[in-house]
Amino acid sequence: MSESRKVVSLSEKSGARNISASGKPPVLPAAVTMLKDKATAQLLERIKALFGKVDDSLFAMAERAHGQEEQDGLFQALRLLRVERRNIAEHFIQNVSRAFQVRQEEKTESSFASDNLSLVHNDDLEQLVAADTMVANAKRDFAEPLTELCMRLDTLYSVKVYDKNNPLGPDVICDAFVEAIQDLDLFIRARLTLLKKFEQVVMLQLRDFYEFCNQLLVEQGVLPSLREQQRVARQRSAYNGAPHAASAPTGSAGGVEAGSQPVQGGVAATGHFPPGLVPAAAGVTPMPAGDLLSHLGALQSGSHYQGGSAVQLLNVGELLQQRLVDSNQAASLAKVDSDVIKLVEMLFSFILEDRSLATQIKSLLGRLQLPLLKVAIADKSFFSKGGHPARKLLNELADAATGWQAGDNYESDPLYKEISEIVERVLNEFDRDINIFAVLLESLREFIVRERKRAEMLERRVVDEADGRAKTQAARARVAAVMDALVAERDLPQVVQDWLNKVWNNVLFLTCVKEGTESDAWNRDVRTARDLVWSVQAPMPDSRKQLLSLLPVLQERLREGIEALSYNAFEARTLFTGLKEVYRERFALAQQLAEQREREVAEQVAREVRAAKSAEPAPVVADNVADKPVAPVVEQETDAGPADVTEATVGEAAVTEAVIAEAVVTREVISDTAEDQLPDEPAEVTVEAVQAEPQEVAVPQMEELEQAVAEAEVAAPEQDGLAPLDEDDPHWQMTFRLAQGSWFELKRSEDEQFRCRLAAVIRDIDQFIFVNRNGAKVAEFARLELAHALRSAQLLPLDDGMLFERALQSVIGNVRKKRSEQR
Repeated sequence: MSESRKVVSLSEKSGARNISASGKPPVLPAAVTMLKDKATAQLLERIKALFGKVDDSLFAMAERAHGQEEQDGLFQALRLLRVERRNIAEHFIQNVSRAFQVRQEEKTESSFASDNLSLVHNDDLEQLVAADTMVANAKRDFAEPLTELCMRLDTLYSVKVYDKNNPLGPDVICDAFVEAIQDLDLFIRARLTLLKKFEQVVMLQLRDFYEFCNQLLVEQGVLPSLREQQRVARQRSAYNGAPHAASAPTGSAGGVEAGSQPVQGGVAATGHFPPGLVPAAAGVTPMPAGDLLSHLGALQSGSHYQGGSAVQLLNVGELLQQRLVDSNQAASLAKVDSDVIKLVEMLFSFILEDRSLATQIKSLLGRLQLPLLKVAIADKSFFSKGGHPARKLLNELADAATGWQAGDNYESDPLYKEISEIVERVLNEFDRDINIFAVLLESLREFIVRERKRAEMLERRVVDEADGRAKTQAARARVAAVMDALVAERDLPQVVQDWLNKVWNNVLFLTCVKEGTESDAWNRDVRTARDLVWSVQAPMPDSRKQLLSLLPVLQERLREGIEALSYNAFEARTLFTGLKEVYRERFALAQQLAEQREREVAEQVAREVRAAKSAEPAPVVADNVADKPVAPVVEQETDAGPADVTEATVGEAAVTEAVIAEAVVTREVISDTAEDQLPDEPAEVTVEAVQAEPQEVAVPQMEELEQAVAEAEVAAPEQDGLAPLDEDDPHWQMTFRLAQGSWFELKRSEDEQFRCRLAAVIRDIDQFIFVNRNGAKVAEFARLELAHALRSAQLLPLDDGMLFERALQSVIGNVRKKRSEQR
């Protein structure tokens, strides 16, 4: 009874074919329905386990994140996956279930682009390569159980079931998961981590899954003796091929890897097919990876390159075809190996067309096509692992050669010789061990360090010279701005002008160059210049006390400036003497003005007294009143207005007398001072208080001087009447985005073209310095000149990013473009 249930009726399969032909959704056979339910249930359990591991990994990564942005992105992805895990699992299972509605695919020529790139729709290159790699690895590692599952399902479906439309194939499972997560806004590191854990939890465990699926179908009576038939067929094939084994070369393309494919998929290398590469659809067992590597190794050691500096791209398919014909063998390539060959050819096609490298260097790098192809076939992580030593070596070689130009005797150039020796060692020594790439990479880096150390010394001198020249120009412009603001429209004494022009101009210049305009020293020296101007402009005698408090401090600052310049002692004494005479005249003027004010006050008092007396009526008093003093009479009129005015005026006169007396004393002190000394009276009022007086409005405040310095413009170099460009001009905007170290091709003329690197941008004067590989200056541009040079293609940017990554991105972009055009 149980046996009858394991027998699949042919009429059931025939009925399924008829229903499918009617255009309605096909009804799945009972065995397929059972397989779908149990297979999706097992996949669902693995997806649930996956999210637990992803949760732990993302949390640990977030704790170790280097930046806040990265940490926030990881935590956000962690929260999103916790919320969406149920929807992702359901979407994934729906996608897998939908794949069981197998339809006949149109027969089209297989290509790398249409099969492998369709797995991932996200533009991120690493995600695309990661998904493609895990599918390729699964097809390679689980070929035998996967083939058995295809053959068993083929007996149940109305259409041909094979690798491409197997509803449980690795590409279907991977595609279902990628599609389930593609709409999630995940941080790229979190997305790659999710794919990596999917590979570990699901894709790498597919052997047990396929064994489980095969066992389910065996229990349902679907080809229960298939594995035994395959074992017998392999033994018979090995026995029949034994006489030819001795004559066939080791690792021949006609060999069949035991247990990798059923015997129906392969044929001998003679008889049925002509020698050479046979299409995969012909049913020939694909060439094992070991045999393919042996053929490529033989081609690598051969002479397939012409002499000289000609750039050549090898057609590996033609070379393999010729080798198999010469060996009288026939074989086909596995789909993944064929894809890898096409991809490597496209990568090297980009590399050999890259204008960032000289033709002679591209010729050397082109010879690495076969060795890197061997690496890619042996290690499928080659395309997804950015730190692969072979990729790093290629990138370092290209980076070192960026900017290199071939001279008359370029073969003796140290860099060319180093790259040539590395390429020769790879061709001669590389077989399967990739450690040679790490060894050569270390040797190359040591060479680059030595070469660049010499270039950096010369480049540093060039940049320092330009920077020093720029600082000098900027300092002179800023000092001139301060001086113009202080002396503009002011009639200063000649000695003060000499102090500013001969001494303090140079003091400010040295301070600006050494300390900068943001330093305390610069602020102090600017304040000194301002105080010097104010000291001979302040109104007298109102500012007399403030000036007396300022002079000792000002004298000390001026003396420090003289010493800092190592100024001539005789001329310094002359300047101090002249300044002393100016102050002596100012204080004498203050005394005269004070005396004049005293006289005017006295006269005013007298006039007011006389006017008061003349206005008084004749007093009627006793006979003894005439003998009384006048003062009491005044005291009796304390409430009257004239009496108040008189009393205030007399008080002011008293204060004025005190000021005049102090001025006289001060004049005596000044006259007794040594010739090189300014008046040295103890200061009672701070300099800040002096500057706060309203009389100082005529002299610019420190804030005004700082603004003048900030707005000081450095004279731009001559630009040959170049027309100004709009602010939104793309080439003008590009000048603000150029990164230091970027490489360019400079065209002086049709005959003079060379490569140069942006060594420095001198911000003070808006100048760009370009050097060659040796560090020597080859060009300098002002910003407007640079924008016009970029606009006229006189200066062309070179893409100096990592060569392998640029090539891979270009290939993927071109393939996607072609696919979109075909749609």
